[in-house]
Amino acid sequence: GFRISDVMKGSPAEAAGLKGGDVIVEFDGKPISNLYDFTYALRMKKPGDVVVVKYRREGQVHETQATLRSRGQMR
Repeated sequence: GFRISDVMKGSPAEAAGLKGGDVIVEFDGKPISNLYDFTYALRMKKPGDVVVVKYRREGQVHETQATLRSRGQMR
């Protein structure tokens, strides 16, 4: 998985309930082993897409949805 170091205020990750320390294990059906897997999966999507994210927090796997935005839309 890919460990999130921090979540930006107002970001899609924050809106989806993700927190620093969470480990993303699946992104829109694609297994995530590392940062490169996550970056590749993210590049295949566009702003406005809704994705399902599976993540591990304190040993338990959770699932949430996130609506992607462009970086410029997060300000």
